[in-house]
Amino acid sequence: MSDMRVALIGCGNIGADICIALRRGEIPATVVALHDVDPERANLLKRTFRLEAAVTDLAAAVSACDFVVECASADVVRPVLEHAMEHHRDCLVLSVAGLVAHLELVAEARRRNIEVRIPSGAACGIDGIRAAMEAGLHSVVVTTRKPPRGLEGAPYLKQHGVNLSLLTEPRVLFEGNALEASRAFPANVDVACAVSIAGIGPLETMVRVIADPNATENSHEVAAEGAFGRLKTVTTNLPSPRNAKSSYLASLSAVAELRQAALAHAAHAQYAGEGGAAT
Repeated sequence: MSDMRVALIGCGNIGADICIALRRGEIPATVVALHDVDPERANLLKRTFRLEAAVTDLAAAVSACDFVVECASADVVRPVLEHAMEHHRDCLVLSVAGLVAHLELVAEARRRNIEVRIPSGAACGIDGIRAAMEAGLHSVVVTTRKPPRGLEGAPYLKQHGVNLSLLTEPRVLFEGNALEASRAFPANVDVACAVSIAGIGPLETMVRVIADPNATENSHEVAAEGAFGRLKTVTTNLPSPRNAKSSYLASLSAVAELRQAALAHAAHAQYAGEGGAAT
């Protein structure tokens, strides 16, 4: 049975971790197309992992595959979803902060029977949030704590003239809802955005971002209350070896989702090959 053909949109840290996982040969998937805002980065990924993949524009990458993996940045999520709908391709969106402003596109994709997978990312507890929603949630608060260097370059810091290099003790940089957080820290609050989509939505999910000069790891706390009772999880992550802004668990969650998608694709192909689709 042929492997699921994958297009990688974004050829940085998570793209590399996905290629490392695929190289082990345990996931029935092959990268056939690469796209990055910096073509040289896509070519570097291609050379590094000896991929037989085309480095091309976004539309061509999506049309060439069976499954799209977005691991670029929040601002590319909308065009990825639009092209996925145009070519009827299922996809995995890693930049969940880019989804909260375009939930109508996710709903439209699902109406068209296009699967939009959202990974658990760098925190546990999303399964509990989803289950608790069956009876209703009263409140959800996500607290993200990172070393200052993991927050560098965030739009919020630039807009407010915050210099984290002068920080000597933990500082709460931001408190607001998940939609506001997605604009203020688009590269840092994917966990909060994923929790908001699984639960009471981005306007009602509260987010706190803390810069801690004493921290050596990224941590995410999810606290929720509802008809079920109370839930609190704390996930402490090592930063990715190649990107201090990203937790290693985020890459691992992407690999896990890709594995599930590839196995589902293989099962469907086998069913169709046995004549199941015609019955």
